[in-house]
Amino acid sequence: MAYVRPCNKCSQKISLRQMPQGQWVAFDASTEEPHKCGKKNKEDPQIKELAKQKKIEQESESVNLGYESEIDKEIEILEDQSENIKKEQERNIKIEKEKIAQKSNYNNEPTPEQEEIISKPNYSVYEKKNKGWEFYFWIFVVALNLLALARCVSE
Repeated sequence: MAYVRPCNKCSQKISLRQMPQGQWVAFDASTEEPHKCGKKNKEDPQIKELAKQKKIEQESESVNLGYESEIDKEIEILEDQSENIKKEQERNIKIEKEKIAQKSNYNNEPTPEQEEIISKPNYSVYEKKNKGWEFYFWIFVVALNLLALARCVSE
């Protein structure tokens, strides 16, 4: 571990490095030479190259934030919900067709199955429901996750 700061006595840029035994030693910045006040050493180009390589390695390491798995789960939930809505719409269409057929054939008596369908109308798809703040909150969360995913993919 090391950090760079100016020397308290000569204000030269030094690098304080912790040795394996625990003590801290001052080195001239970008060199392997121990610091001596008033004496300036030439910078070692190899140390600068090593620093650049470490920065490149740290930048190349990607961090998995877990958004992909969360987005996949949300997509599956939304797909299930859309399938349920489609099934319910198909069922409601079938009920409406049955009612229309029954009205056009008013002389025919309905079968027990038709009576059950007619007696239990299901108009939940057609009813207007007020959406609470939770709906808009989750829409915002999904949109935010999609934007984050798009940004990660574009980089």
